[in-house]
Amino acid sequence: MSRPERPAARCLRRAPPPQPTPELLQGFDTATQITALAHWLRLQPSPRIARVWIATDPDHTARAVVLARIALGSKGIRVGPADLPTPSPSEHRKLLRDALRLTLWRATGSTGAWLAHDALAVKRADCGV
Repeated sequence: MSRPERPAARCLRRAPPPQPTPELLQGFDTATQITALAHWLRLQPSPRIARVWIATDPDHTARAVVLARIALGSKGIRVGPADLPTPSPSEHRKLLRDALRLTLWRATGSTGAWLAHDALAVKRADCGV
């Protein structure tokens, strides 16, 4: 018997975050949201979650799914959707950047978000974190 799916959404600029739990409010960009989700899933009681579906805008889907696969795939969690849209050139660059950040997170526990002080402060303020 499978567990009901729980949506995880991006924080919209100047809108209250739609996440249902405070643990997921820690993420303020794609990489930190995925790592917050990975941490939150690790703390969930049994039965273990086996599959996560990422719901976001079409241009962002490819990057979000690839990052979730990096963070969650090593924990045995499958990430969907299976058919990824082709990212735009600007999303492709972001995908590569964030894939490197998630690889850094797996190795060190840090996404490197602290390196972008100004962007970090703006995103945290926008998301109410």
